[in-house]
Amino acid sequence: MTVDLQLIKLTVERYFGFNLNVRCRERHLVDARKIYFSLCRDFTKSSLMLIGRSMDRDHATALHNIRSCKDLRKTDPEFNEKYIALYRRLSMFKSDSWKFKAYNAPKVIHPGRFRQLGYGKTKSIRKVFNQRGPTPKQRYELH
Repeated sequence: MTVDLQLIKLTVERYFGFNLNVRCRERHLVDARKIYFSLCRDFTKSSLMLIGRSMDRDHATALHNIRSCKDLRKTDPEFNEKYIALYRRLSMFKSDSWKFKAYNAPKVIHPGRFRQLGYGKTKSIRKVFNQRGPTPKQRYELH
């Protein structure tokens, strides 16, 4: 099951016990909307326009609330606890089915790693790779 905007809105409304879509500037409503916008940004790939439109707001309002939520989480421990509680509730619904499956490509080994593995005990591997080969004149003389 994936997390969508409606599920986030329903979860936040159930947690706080009131409707988020009310046009009111009371602190408890504003904080709940900030948490909603921030959770939408964290859990969905929706644009700011869609996130704002889900609450009959503008994209700039959504962006402002997301940024102010980050600031409030750093300064207000009670607000941070509410955010973490809702984040944990929503993370139970989260699935990674939308992500691409990891492709097991062969890793490129950094040249400095060869020495740690024991390959370049006498010289550093960088010196081995960066040695100059024969100049073009010498190549033709060898044949």
